[in-house]
Amino acid sequence: MDMTRKLLRLLLMGMVLGSIGCTPHFGPLEMQGRPAMVGDLDQPRLWVLTKQEEVRRVGAVGRRAGLWPDATLFHFRVQALDPATARPLWARRILTLGNPNPTMRRKVVGSAAYGRLLGQADGLVWLVVDDKPLALAMADGAQVADAAAIESRNPNLKGMLPVDAAHFAFDRGLVFMSADARRFVIRGADLQAQPYTPPTRAVPVPERKANGMPVIVPTPPYGEVPSRQMVMDGRWLGLYSQREAQQAADDPTGRHVRWPYTVLNEGAMARRTFWRATIVEATRWDERFRRFDALTPIPGAPTFLKGRYLKDLSTGEPLRLESPNGFAVWHSTRIDRDGRLALTRLDAAVRTQWSAELPLSESGTTNQVMYWLLPGRLVALGDQVKQVEGTNHRVPHLVSLSLADGRMAAWNLASDKALAFR
Repeated sequence: MDMTRKLLRLLLMGMVLGSIGCTPHFGPLEMQGRPAMVGDLDQPRLWVLTKQEEVRRVGAVGRRAGLWPDATLFHFRVQALDPATARPLWARRILTLGNPNPTMRRKVVGSAAYGRLLGQADGLVWLVVDDKPLALAMADGAQVADAAAIESRNPNLKGMLPVDAAHFAFDRGLVFMSADARRFVIRGADLQAQPYTPPTRAVPVPERKANGMPVIVPTPPYGEVPSRQMVMDGRWLGLYSQREAQQAADDPTGRHVRWPYTVLNEGAMARRTFWRATIVEATRWDERFRRFDALTPIPGAPTFLKGRYLKDLSTGEPLRLESPNGFAVWHSTRIDRDGRLALTRLDAAVRTQWSAELPLSESGTTNQVMYWLLPGRLVALGDQVKQVEGTNHRVPHLVSLSLADGRMAAWNLASDKALAFR
């Protein structure tokens, strides 16, 4: 009888234990801060820092189901992608926060933690995650240094590293303010902290008119300043809507020639085409300047919704393309949330060479599209906005586009999957 009871007890325990499971559930990858184009043996790699929530569901069947709380973890990962193919090269988990063995009165550790890439120098990439500085090898993302390593190499900083990520910055190395308000910089693999003095910025000398009065420079508008003027083959080429062109031509003081951003901007609703202009020398109150005399639309030129020139990032001027000579125009496919960002390449005679619709929603103050220019290629990163059950969801995508023929590849950074194109 006793043996029978023991066997029955063991059987019941096995049934209970068998009903207890631990099923991990991973949320989407959330991008942290701005990505960075990192040099690796002269091969550029796009580094992306992400955060992912993992919930380990622990539970039992029966009346006592739900007795055990969920374990919530937050994983921070660095992923390197090939900008030519928009495909991952490697990924490395650098930090995990949370409590893998929670109690009923647990605190979800890491839910508010944030990270950002700071910069690269001396073969290292510096970043800060949850107020913790880290240095990773540029070649493969292996961890080279953390807060403990910095304090070990600098005993005078023991316990003095800041616990607020806002006190970390980058200037050819990790810059930080210690807990006692001293500034330091770490440059090189030896991790030696040196006193840091912020560089002084030259104060521009104000330009003056012929009468000695300072020239008043108009304040640029907030947000993206679209590039809508360029000179192609020695001739001025504007990209304006009808109303914008009319306002640009009304230029008695030369403001619109000298400061193109002062021309009316109709924004997302602007249907822009190409214009030629006559620019003349003028004089007013002993001041000589150049102004528009007239703007004339180019017959048969294409029209672009919210069109603006693709800029050379080093100069801010429209990018000149070769073979054939020409340029490219950013534009929208639609004015609503289903609109996508598109890029069209044109030759010097404003004839379309190719046009590509990117899997990205239009750029704005809350949805910035970043891009990098590599030889013969444009690499862009931004969000694709989709509505799911009445809620807008922003999903980051990386796009690599050939400037020769408009072919592209793309990677969904939230699901870690490639996009297929016909």
